[in-house]
Amino acid sequence: MNNKDAMTFFKGLACSEKNSPNVVKLAHNTDYTDLDAAFILKYSNQKSKILDIGTGTGLIVNKIYDKVGYVECVEPYKEFTKFINKSDNIKIVNKNVFEYQTKQKFDLITLFGFMQYFIELEAIQIYKKCYNLLNKSGIIIIKNQFGITKDVNVSGYSQEQKSDYFSQYRHIDKEKKILTESGFNNIEYFDIYPPEANRWDNTKFFAIVGNKKLR
Repeated sequence: MNNKDAMTFFKGLACSEKNSPNVVKLAHNTDYTDLDAAFILKYSNQKSKILDIGTGTGLIVNKIYDKVGYVECVEPYKEFTKFINKSDNIKIVNKNVFEYQTKQKFDLITLFGFMQYFIELEAIQIYKKCYNLLNKSGIIIIKNQFGITKDVNVSGYSQEQKSDYFSQYRHIDKEKKILTESGFNNIEYFDIYPPEANRWDNTKFFAIVGNKKLR
């Protein structure tokens, strides 16, 4: 049970004949990306350089790119990134997060609907990589579902997705601890979605915000 299982699932979505901008919205008929975009814009401006990891089909990026300085989109599947708007201030990198390399530094790194597809050891690697990619005053934002009272692991066949599916919804306090140990501070989490977005009683959507701590 690790990210390879999730990658297999998303490769199936990307190669599906039904591939569309909304194919990445796994809770069918729901789209809260307007709220996602609005939250990101609270932490950015027209000069901000943003690294968006796990961009998918660009549902969020397409709503913010004209209000920030630059967005670098990391998404392994070209079949998804074909839906991202074409703009001089958008760069698409079709690699997974572990393969991705750059000498650039960013003001903000966003990981939306992404970190639940990695086990704890993988998450540590990703957060440490993000720390090194941020400017001195850089900010990281992570948004996905988290366990309310404990970690919630999902691995197996999903009737809703009609496919094998993997996610690890770590307890929100554990994720804060992982971020702290990866070098971040001033870590807060926010409930940015309406109650109906939280379909299960053991997980909840949160957006976590942290600052790069100088060592």
